[in-house]
Amino acid sequence: MAELPPGRRPRELAVLTLLADEGPQSQARLASRVEVNRTVMISLIDGLEGADLVRRERDPADRRRYALRLTDAGAAELGRMDEATDRAERALHAPLSTPAARRRLGDLLRSLVPDLAAALPARVTARTGFLLARVAWRLGGRREAGLRAHGIEPRCVAMLVALDTAQPCTQERLAAALGVAGPSIVAAVDDLHTSDLIRRDRNPADRREHILCLTPTGADHLTRALDAEGAVQREIAADLGEREASELNGLLLALLSPPGGHPGGGLTEERPADAR
Repeated sequence: MAELPPGRRPRELAVLTLLADEGPQSQARLASRVEVNRTVMISLIDGLEGADLVRRERDPADRRRYALRLTDAGAAELGRMDEATDRAERALHAPLSTPAARRRLGDLLRSLVPDLAAALPARVTARTGFLLARVAWRLGGRREAGLRAHGIEPRCVAMLVALDTAQPCTQERLAAALGVAGPSIVAAVDDLHTSDLIRRDRNPADRREHILCLTPTGADHLTRALDAEGAVQREIAADLGEREASELNGLLLALLSPPGGHPGGGLTEERPADAR
């Protein structure tokens, strides 16, 4: 959502849309509907109030409470945010070559968060960017819970997977495989080494560098982590359906490809209705 007006955030777009479409609401109700905790919501509303985009007034249904109302300035800002979001959506959808593929992606994502789709205005849940963020947050939580149930810290898994593929390798090469800067993984490498999950030896070709590889304990840890992740994936596939899960994976991969660069982007208009 880098194309939103300066200083604006996607959660603010959801809040302003709710107020525009459904009228004044309490802060607590808004927090529940956009799935943010009380502390985050207080900060979000303070920012919107400070910009005169929303106003806090007595709730006509309960004078003991306050409700938030969209101001004229808020309505104008929402219009600008909608335009920016529409541009971002078009860019996001570009790799999907047909309208049918775009609609299908939205349908599949909404099926993973049916309660959210029912609780929010259609113009919010019609946006792929919003759906991707919420689905990723929920499924990420399920993945982390599944790993921790087996005593596995989620943040270690990606590093162990990358090292398993690249080993033996330098710390710099491991960072490159993860797509991050070398210094950013120093603490994590230290933790993995302390936990006897990786071995760290001096590079005989350059004593300033270390060579990393998995220990037997690390290899076993990775196997258990992948088994735990596989169990979560099977649960999700069971919730969605095997065929639908495969289709969703294809569409998500297509989003990461240049337009026309992945077969998942070529979903045709003739997809049978019963595939939905």
